[in-house]
Amino acid sequence: MIKPSGYRCWRKFKPFAFLAVFLALPGVSLGSTKLSFAYSEASEPYSSSIDERAVGLFPDLVKLAFSFIPEYTTASVVLPWARAQYNVRLGLQDGLLTYPSEERQDYAIFSAKPLFTQDFGNLVYSADNPNVELIESATSFADLSGLTVIVEKGSKWEEDNIPAYLERVPGQNRVAMMHFLMLRGAGDFLVQPEVDARFIAQQLGYSKQLKVRKVDFIPNSSVPFHIGVSRKLPYAKELIDQVDAVIQNPEFQSQAATLIENYR
Repeated sequence: MIKPSGYRCWRKFKPFAFLAVFLALPGVSLGSTKLSFAYSEASEPYSSSIDERAVGLFPDLVKLAFSFIPEYTTASVVLPWARAQYNVRLGLQDGLLTYPSEERQDYAIFSAKPLFTQDFGNLVYSADNPNVELIESATSFADLSGLTVIVEKGSKWEEDNIPAYLERVPGQNRVAMMHFLMLRGAGDFLVQPEVDARFIAQQLGYSKQLKVRKVDFIPNSSVPFHIGVSRKLPYAKELIDQVDAVIQNPEFQSQAATLIENYR
């Protein structure tokens, strides 16, 4: 029997043709898709860089979330925060973990529920402060009206949520703010998450003097951080749907709670 001229070619390439058809089927791949997440290079303990590698709570939480989605793996890029956001906007990086502001929602799709919630409902002060009794008895910002609060320069949240009648001393960053509070006595208190305050105080040698008081009169004190992925990703919506399913998984919630507690 004489075979058609294309038969030999089909026999030769048949496995490759089958593979191409196989890979075209929905849900079939030869491995995980790698997603690049951008983090701030100077936001310890949430994210920072060691040997050009992202470390901190946020990279660990994102890695944990995607360990429940075997179709994807994550890589980390550590950048100045403004650059990190810009890269996600352009699709140069795939995702980030941050507060889903209206501006950020223009270029990223965010999970419905937060991966982490930052609690700003704390007064941070020194045990040596002469106004310590007033700070510890205050039931409103009005009670603190004669004191000075140290704020972070350019912080929109502090502008919106700490009353304008309080005298302010601006610090360039959280480290400078802690020095102003503990070393220079330039102000009486900070409004800050406990995790941040204790971490920075430990790094600077102020742990013994540090006092943190949880209060209920600070507005909008719970700041949620959601996973967001660039709208440039063609499968962004499907990816976020999978992330939302993971966040509701009791096993993930248990492991995430343990991870967060390890950073306190």
